[in-house]
Amino acid sequence: MEKQEFKVKIIGVIFDPKTRKILVGKNKGDERFSFLEGDLKQNEELDQGLKKTTTEKTGYIVHNLGAIYARNNIANKKDTVELYFLCEATEGEEKLGKNVEEIKWIKPKEVEEDLKEKFPSRLKEYISNLG
Repeated sequence: MEKQEFKVKIIGVIFDPKTRKILVGKNKGDERFSFLEGDLKQNEELDQGLKKTTTEKTGYIVHNLGAIYARNNIANKKDTVELYFLCEATEGEEKLGKNVEEIKWIKPKEVEEDLKEKFPSRLKEYISNLG
């Protein structure tokens, strides 16, 4: 039996409950914004990897409020499993990471338009209801 290898992408949907907005970013060389994400390293705990990735990319220390969505992209040959977590920025200052060109706060109802991506209906509904 062939061993199937895949990556686990951890994706932080960083929400500010005071302004009711979500933080998105654009990596250098990318044409569009996205949620802040990173690859989970082997033997790395999910929560630890998520917090490390978001701090490195944004300067913020986040509190993980829990998993909100999972997407299996193995069947369509992307060899990734994406795990989405709702996070709240609790400390730190906004600071661009080494591969990050820009970050901005957007309204939840504008996520698909700003990110130029169609989300699965369950994820879209969850994010829209944050606003």
